[in-house]
Amino acid sequence: MVASPGKPSNARIYWTAFIGLLFDYYGLYLFIYLERELAARFSLTPGASNLLQFVGLAGVGVGALVFGWLADRLGRGRIMLVVFGVYGLGIGGISLAWSFYSLIGFRLIASLALGAEWGISHTFLAERVDRATRYRFAALLQFAILGGLLAALAKFYLLAWLGWRGLFAASIAPVAVLSFLRWRMLAADVQGSRVSAEGSRDLHAGTEPNPPPLRRRGRDAFRANAAPFAVCLGLACLTIASGTINVFFAKDLPQGVLATIVFWFNVAPGMLAGAWIVRRFGVGWALAVYAVALIALSGWAWFSGSPSRALVFALALPLLNGIPFGLMGAFFNEVFGEYRTMLSGAAYNLGRIVAGFSPALIAGLCLRDPANYFIFTAALGAGVLALSGAAARLSRRL
Repeated sequence: MVASPGKPSNARIYWTAFIGLLFDYYGLYLFIYLERELAARFSLTPGASNLLQFVGLAGVGVGALVFGWLADRLGRGRIMLVVFGVYGLGIGGISLAWSFYSLIGFRLIASLALGAEWGISHTFLAERVDRATRYRFAALLQFAILGGLLAALAKFYLLAWLGWRGLFAASIAPVAVLSFLRWRMLAADVQGSRVSAEGSRDLHAGTEPNPPPLRRRGRDAFRANAAPFAVCLGLACLTIASGTINVFFAKDLPQGVLATIVFWFNVAPGMLAGAWIVRRFGVGWALAVYAVALIALSGWAWFSGSPSRALVFALALPLLNGIPFGLMGAFFNEVFGEYRTMLSGAAYNLGRIVAGFSPALIAGLCLRDPANYFIFTAALGAGVLALSGAAARLSRRL
């Protein structure tokens, strides 16, 4: 599945996937950064703000399932373009929202597209590069998380000039341009598009000459993928929760543009390091290294009396989180079969939803004290360590 005379180059394949995932993260974090402006404009109560957040999370999960299934049945390339259209509709609608309920509706539409993009982009990439380079490409694809940095810079430099409506509306123009570029790239993917349109080609085997009925295939796929899905969902919940918790510590960073850039770029070395560990030692070892390092960092911060421990933790944690963030896309695609776009996207995005409730869990466990946060992150590391063996076994079966 490497580039051949009838197929586009690996660089073209990479950028086709990257440009959509970049706006996945950009749209997600733009909404987060502008939450206060939206709350002030629509006079939102805490309950209404929570409902808005819940709708966003629910939309991400539904989008991963619905558009992932469509991508598996109708082809990755087609749905990649549809997702951009849905995102443009949602983000444009938010810029024109006239009431709380219209805001919720357009927020839901945009979230459907955001949830769809991760699974489709990673599957599109994984199907077109060989296993030797798949983890490196998946790690490089996660550089799209720097879309969050673009959202932060947009707030720093453009909010006062354009206002929140203008920021959302301005997002439509680059989405239109990138949609055209993605269409051009997909048009060149002649052989790859044919493979994608079949929607059922496995990464490791050919398709069956006489496939069974759809209902039976769905039942068989559920049985075959239940255990791998549980492992992947567990990894997504635990590792994304680690990133979510870091929001509590990021507030201790100096509030400036340079500090924000450093915070976002700290994840990059971890993603590349994770890809290197996978290539040399395997997925299980990469997850184990991450887990042990997270437990060690949490233990140091818990027992340290240094006044700068929260700041050090906030800067070091993105570096560690880069390891699982960089490998999940390739690993999730490898362990699933026929419905891998839907299943990989659902595992990641449902994990994102569960992780979104980690602050409430911390409050419920009475761990709000700064020192006690580190107990929670150490527990997350222990959970990943427990799952690393199962991940290693799944990887060895491939």
